[in-house]
Amino acid sequence: MTSPKSLRLPEDLARIIDIQKAHRPSDLTVACYVWPSYHRSAIYDRLCAPGWTEYELMRACRPWFAGHEQPRSPMLGELDERRPQTWELYNRLAKGHGIDAWIFDWYWFNGEPSLHEALEEGFLQSTNRETMKFAVMWTSHGFPLWYPTRKTDGAIHRRFCYPAPGENLEQTYRSLYYAAARYFHLPNYWRIDGKPVLVLYGAWSLLGLGKTPAGAREILDRVRDAAKTMGHPEIHVHVSAPPYLNAAELEAMGVDSYAHYNPIGDVVAKRPPEETFTDYGDLTAEIVQKYWPQWDAMSPLPQWAAVGVGFDNAPRHIMPVPYKRTPENVDGAMIVLNDTPAKFKAFVQAALAYLNERPNIPPVLTIGTWNEWTEGHYLLPDARHGFGMLEALAEALEIPIAYDPAKPSDVLPMNG
Repeated sequence: MTSPKSLRLPEDLARIIDIQKAHRPSDLTVACYVWPSYHRSAIYDRLCAPGWTEYELMRACRPWFAGHEQPRSPMLGELDERRPQTWELYNRLAKGHGIDAWIFDWYWFNGEPSLHEALEEGFLQSTNRETMKFAVMWTSHGFPLWYPTRKTDGAIHRRFCYPAPGENLEQTYRSLYYAAARYFHLPNYWRIDGKPVLVLYGAWSLLGLGKTPAGAREILDRVRDAAKTMGHPEIHVHVSAPPYLNAAELEAMGVDSYAHYNPIGDVVAKRPPEETFTDYGDLTAEIVQKYWPQWDAMSPLPQWAAVGVGFDNAPRHIMPVPYKRTPENVDGAMIVLNDTPAKFKAFVQAALAYLNERPNIPPVLTIGTWNEWTEGHYLLPDARHGFGMLEALAEALEIPIAYDPAKPSDVLPMNG
């Protein structure tokens, strides 16, 4: 039998899946995650500098080794995601390539929403917002100082400036109630079977607060009860990043579905250091053949199909000199090489086959992500592939590409 690691996408797609099932389900929803870090925000103004965004990290990154494709360069320029015009362009691009919904990473720090300006001042003020559904992902992790210095050298040794809301029961309730009251009633909020979708990244923190899965369920039940008073008889609670929980915990917590924010990052994080620099085609073939069935079997709950566009978070780290990654000296960055439109298309086709083989689960495909430049996964056009990733998505979904040609003049850049 051929081992999973010996196969590769796209060359071996027909050996890994039933290619006849690699078509778009008729009632499919394609949802794409949004990382809101590319606009001026109150939290970055306080922590970094007035007007600072993660474009600074993207622009400053340099290759760590031969063949390392850094820095990344947005083909449309460094667009200000706080501006409605940016989202009018994004909405056209997304809808024209088969995306139906946004999932905004949504933060709550220091007793108030944070990094919310892209949603509040950008997307929700865009003139074509009704063409796209949206949901929020309650993101419970401490807020780090992403800007790497010798004392805060990226994700491994980062300093947390604010604790996660999930570390405090009162702030957990306040933040979840706020999200429900602010967004669930909006006409373009994403619903499944009429239920507003609440995505949780950080369900493990609920487990910590509740002490047991039953205690975590009580927290979610209180949120459901609050939603009922707001006119929502039921909500659909989806857990993202489930590797931190086991099957019994997921079910006992009373969530409705689970999947991954970006499965590529979850798999690479578990690899030994010497295997860090993995080819995207090798890795995605392994995810499809090995990990999807493994994750699917972990719980009777529905697992949505989830794909990632790539992974390279070197911009959030200081480049070691000389570069060395061993068990004794872990430099922290996770880097996946050779992400191409053809490989991404095959990954999406495999996800469609996954859904068609499971007609009993909600036909949902999530993509990580639209714009996380500093973690190396984004659909937005760049100097490497142009519109290739978006076009690969549309081709996999078997839909004609219908969108207004994007022009940088449509919107103003950060300094415009």
